[in-house]
Parts: sequence; C-alpha cells; structure tokens
Amino acid sequence: MWDASTPPPNVPPGFDAAAGYIGGDTPHVWTRDEWARLGKLPKLPIWVQSVPTTAARAQAEAFVALEQLYHIGCPTGHAVALDLETAVDPAYVTAFGAVMRWAGFRTWVYGSRSTVFGNPALDGYWVADYTGAPHFPAGPTVRACQWQAGKLIDRSVIRWWQWRYRLWR
Repeated sequence: MWDASTPPPNVPPGFDAAAGYIGGDTPHVWTRDEWARLGKLPKLPIWVQSVPTTAARAQAEAFVALEQLYHIGCPTGHAVALDLETAVDPAYVTAFGAVMRWAGFRTWVYGSRSTVFGNPALDGYWVADYTGAPHFPAGPTVRACQWQAGKLIDRSVIRWWQWRYRLWR
C-alpha cells in the first residue's frame, strides 16, 4: 500500500492499495476527484490529529470525518485510520473510535512504533516502523506496517485479510 499527503498525478504502479487524507491537521485533504482517480484500487481513508486534545473534540472531529467519508463515497464497514504520529492519548482515541464504530466504520490507530501501542488498539494498529524492508511488528492487532518513508509516497504492507475485507473499493 502507498500513501501520500498529496496524491501523485498517476497511480504508482505495483501497489495493491492506497491511503489518503480526509481531514484533521493534514496539509492536504484529498478531493473527491483525487479519490476517484484510484478507481477500484482498495483504499484507506486517514484522519490526522497529531496534537489530540479532549474527548469532546475527538467526537466532533469524528463527525467531520464521517461527513468526509460520505462525501467521497466510502461505505460503512470499512477501515479508517486515525493518524496520531507520535501522540499518546487514550481518551481521544477511544472517543473518536466510539463515533466511528457507532457509524459502522472500523478504526485503525496509526503512529510510530515507539508510541502507537500506548493508545488503545480499537480495530487494530497501523505501525510506522522505518526499517527499509517490508515487515510486521509482532502482535495480533497489527493490521499494517509503514516500513519506508519517501519523497512522494510512503510504503506499507497490509495483512491480506484486512486488504480483502476492510479496505474500501
């Protein structure tokens, strides 16, 4: 799977999935047209909050994320990543995840290997662990691993059953 702050003009070849941004403190929220360019390629929407504050704010942000999911056409039942970078805030994560679960979405908690496990797993973790080679950190709740950061795109591996059943097509 690849992800990028701003999607490249052409879908990078050789990938089986893509992840992109629906809001939060990302520098670029992908447009509906940018998502549509991906066609049937499995997709993972990402909400970014690198400086979480309160549970009330998490709930409000989750409802904004739901609006974006509706706008881009992502149906319920699929995974959404909550990108915390290096933040640890169990109350924020729990409140955001509760709204997503209520609306029928699953939440993967994304962050650096050194901090992400300090947050509740919700529906799993997407771990950033830049080793330069595809791998999965140990643990039954690890759904994906971002193993390489690049200039235009980052690279991740994803568990096949998550790719098959949890990503939006």
